[in-house]
Amino acid sequence: MKNRNFILPTTILLASIVLGGFYYFTQVNKQASIERQQELKVEQDKAQQESKTKQDKKEYIAKRKNECYTLYEKETEKWNNVKDFEYKEDRDTCVVKYASSEPAKTESECNKMIENIPTSFNQETKDRIFDRYSDCLENWFSKEF
Repeated sequence: MKNRNFILPTTILLASIVLGGFYYFTQVNKQASIERQQELKVEQDKAQQESKTKQDKKEYIAKRKNECYTLYEKETEKWNNVKDFEYKEDRDTCVVKYASSEPAKTESECNKMIENIPTSFNQETKDRIFDRYSDCLENWFSKEF
């Protein structure tokens, strides 16, 4: 009889522990799943934002190239020495090239422009020097818009 008095409470206690354990681990698993979903959503939102930013940049560059071409056409109508155009993405400028009316320089004279360029110059400055060098070789001059 004494054992029977302990069997029921012990059974109830063990069943409560087992059910409570299942409930607890289910809630922990559910919370971890929610956190994973939130992390995935944040990553997806970030990827979408990066994609949108890239697309916006591509559209902007296409628009600027189109504006540059339109400017080139207008300059061609105005001047008879327009030779070429180029959109410089890194500087966000349109460069129109014209034939120079001055006598052409020799290649050795043009080479002096790029000799001894200091390594301390930044890339933009080096690019501009090489643009001038290229213009010198072609006997052109450039205007940035």
